[in-house]
Amino acid sequence: MTPRLVLTLLSVALSITLAACVGAAPTAAPITAPTSPPSPATSTATEAVPVSTATSAAANVKPLGVVAIGHSALTGYGSDPDRPDEDASENSWATGTNPEVKSIYQHLLEVQPEIEGHVANLAEGGAVARQLASQAKQALAVVPAPQLVIIATMDNDIRCDGSDDSNIPVFGRTLSDALNSIVEATPNSRILIVSQVGRPAEYAAVVARNSDAKAMYQGNGICDMFNPDGTINQEHIDTLTSIVQLYEAEQARVCATFPQCSTDGGALATYQDSLGNLTSDWTHLTVPGQAKLAEIMWPVVANLLSVH
Repeated sequence: MTPRLVLTLLSVALSITLAACVGAAPTAAPITAPTSPPSPATSTATEAVPVSTATSAAANVKPLGVVAIGHSALTGYGSDPDRPDEDASENSWATGTNPEVKSIYQHLLEVQPEIEGHVANLAEGGAVARQLASQAKQALAVVPAPQLVIIATMDNDIRCDGSDDSNIPVFGRTLSDALNSIVEATPNSRILIVSQVGRPAEYAAVVARNSDAKAMYQGNGICDMFNPDGTINQEHIDTLTSIVQLYEAEQARVCATFPQCSTDGGALATYQDSLGNLTSDWTHLTVPGQAKLAEIMWPVVANLLSVH
């Protein structure tokens, strides 16, 4: 989760505008699960691998548990006030264990107690799409056949320098490779790719109320939401929004080529920011913010997995 481009919900989107943010956040520590057998070897093929072509052993495994891969939108970065510059995976909206968050993992645990401990979070701050396959391999070594693989990507691949049109196809191919490796290793798992948290216009309206936060997004770049004098730049906001939507469309296109994959249908894009939900770096989410994301996403997950 880097500045709004990496995730603070939009921060994520915004942060992407700050190229320096990419790779700035620390690496997320995985939430480990009980000792399990190693995951099957992954593949770098670019075409979807149907369940019927997977090894019979993998195809017969009953999915159990949750893993998360991607960037800092999943790591709980900065959400612990005592560790403002570190990941706090216990507060992750996807896999966290903090009851104040009530993560997707915790929701599932209520209806399926047998998944306790079957959870892994290999997301890391600043991660780009080309890291997904490696993260997935590590996560599946902990939870070999999860019910759900949550992916938050795209933010750090956004360039906002005029080259995104040529980068989007590259992003799509890289994402396809990662999805293929997951499907080949665990064909019965469901994959959920989330949209970017919030939208630039709403985020700009929130940070405009705080001079320190607003200063992070002032400049002359095509995605800087405020001009150098602090006035809002609607043209840049529109540009950033359009770029975000193009990457989301590419995510959806690639996901649609895999029967096991679904998007959140824009659920996280509906998130409404507030200063109280932003951490001290003004780009990531506090515990209440993480809880809000979990609240938004649980109905999506419940419907996807047919659990209630």
